Amino acid sequence: MRSKALCRILCALLFLSVAPSGLNGGDAAGAEAGDFYAHYIFTDPRTGESFYEVTLFLNPREFVSAIVFRTADGEWLRLPDDVRQFPGESEAGCVRVNPYWLRPAPFLDACYDAAADELVYTAMFEPSPSGKWGLKTIRFYETADDPLSASDPHPSIPYGSRILAKKGALMLKNYATGEIRLAGITGVHPDYVWLPDGTLALSRYSEADREYELVRIHPATGEAKRLFAGLLRGYNAEQGLLRYVDAKGEWYVHDVRAGKSRPYREAEDAKLFSGSVPPDRPAPLPAPGDFDLIALPVAETVTREKPVAALTLDGREIPLLFAFVGLDGETYVPLRPLVDRGWTLMREPLAGGGHEFVAESERGGLRLNRANSMALDDRLYVRLGLIRSLGHEAELKWLP
Repeated sequence: MRSKALCRILCALLFLSVAPSGLNGGDAAGAEAGDFYAHYIFTDPRTGESFYEVTLFLNPREFVSAIVFRTADGEWLRLPDDVRQFPGESEAGCVRVNPYWLRPAPFLDACYDAAADELVYTAMFEPSPSGKWGLKTIRFYETADDPLSASDPHPSIPYGSRILAKKGALMLKNYATGEIRLAGITGVHPDYVWLPDGTLALSRYSEADREYELVRIHPATGEAKRLFAGLLRGYNAEQGLLRYVDAKGEWYVHDVRAGKSRPYREAEDAKLFSGSVPPDRPAPLPAPGDFDLIALPVAETVTREKPVAALTLDGREIPLLFAFVGLDGETYVPLRPLVDRGWTLMREPLAGGGHEFVAESERGGLRLNRANSMALDDRLYVRLGLIRSLGHEAELKWLP
């Protein structure tokens, strides 16, 4: 009996970790009719509402599942079916939603604001400890023909030339002005920490020196200064200590305030970088008798867009869900909003391999390759100056 019950629990946990949580049918081995499972997700500190992923098995091969919450009045509601997973990150109280099931699909990110009961399509950033800056990583594909420079994502080669690896474009947002800048090219999952003085310590690979290094970036200016060669392996924010390992496998501790490094001493230093995770205090889980999952009312969640900038093109304002200033100092805007307003975009194969994009408006055309545009996460961005070169009046305003 005990092993059977344990099997049911394990099956349910596995299901909850991978299954969509909209009100959908499905099956799972080892379950019986009436089995009810609930998983705590988060509690919104502004409303006090707690959210759960719940599953009810109708029979061993059929279940229904949804994300539910209880209002301040004690009423149980479920979120719309396309809101199915919360990965966990949040920004200004808006919790990230897995965009896979959302229709229409968001341009970049989506989050749920419990206080407003809104599904927000926007660009999400990870706030710095000071709240002045935000960081975001967008993936893109590097090609084998790229020049040996970790800081230049604009080689003069066509798109589609011998894909080599996936990279990350680390974006830095100034919350006061709304401006977004490309801070550097990193791995898909960059290692970085915010230092006590508000600067950013970022691990990256130096093509010039053929080794990994940690650089300190001043967010206000973008200036980067090398701290040391090596890979970041820990950080003590309270004392301003960085733990790293060099190319020879030797471990060190770098004192950010003093600007000096010393050998790492396991017996004495391990406790400095062990860290402590605050205990999770989930709200009490709902019980099968709390509500009828199948008949549970759906929250009146509305969807809205929150642009990061506004592009004024020939007198018409176009909201942009993302834009950025590149490492070359040029402002890049997405082509998709322009195509939605009458521009055409075609992919043109090249005889030597790869392809370019040809974008055309009523004023003329642009040939786009990796020298004058960027493709990030399947979105194509073009320099604002190129749009102006066709005779268009184009100005961009950042939205804080």
